[in-house]
Order: sequence, then C-alpha cells, then structure tokens
Amino acid sequence: MLSHIEIDTENRLCIWRIAGNTDLETLCAGYAQRFEHPDWAPDMMSMSVLNKLSLGSFSPDQAVAFGDFVHACDLKYGRTAKKSALVCEDEMARAMLFYWEKKGSDMLGREERAFVTEYEARAWLLAADEDVA
Repeated sequence: MLSHIEIDTENRLCIWRIAGNTDLETLCAGYAQRFEHPDWAPDMMSMSVLNKLSLGSFSPDQAVAFGDFVHACDLKYGRTAKKSALVCEDEMARAMLFYWEKKGSDMLGREERAFVTEYEARAWLLAADEDVA
C-alpha cells in the first residue's frame, strides 16, 4: 500500500492519500502516520483520498476493527475535529465507504461523509469549518 500524508495548515486539513493493496495492519499503520507529521494538530479535519485502493477482501468486521483503531488514536492524540471526508471514484470500494460513513460516524462521534471528487470533499469540509467558526 502506498500511503502519503499532506498537511494544509491554512485550512486545518490533513489529507491522507492511499493506494494499492492493503490489509488491516497496513491500513492502521498508514493512518497513524499523521500523528508523526510535525504540522499535524488535533483540530485538523481529515480527508482520505483512496486511489485504486484494493478493499475487496476488507470485511465489515475489519472496518469495525479499523474504526476502533481510529477511535483509540483520536483519544490518545486528543483529536477534536468533528468532520472527516472520504474520497473514492471506484463504485465498488464506495459501497464499503457508505457502510463506513454510517458506522464510522457512530463509532467515532464525528460526521463521516464519502465523495467522488476531492473538490466536493474539500468544499464540504471547508464549508463545515466555516459553520463551526
């Protein structure tokens, strides 16, 4: 799995770009990279961009395990952001993301939403940020 973290300090946004084949352990390790980035902060919103990420063998139980991992990270690092966006053009992978959108929001206590384009996701996050400010 390829995993890359970008930090947009101006918009308080952490962008996680992921691609390729993955498993639960690798996905968790990729997610945790953000906490090592020198510009990461607890109030940053997240945008995860999935590009040809193979989620075919990723089960609902693994999605719950990943949610538990993310929740534990939120607590450990004092994350306060209440919105998170997922970006994926692949219709088959988006089916899992819609499951995550519903289940993840309950598990994580923040609004999770899936989008087809980065533009849509960024617009929603920034509009949400303006509503909070």
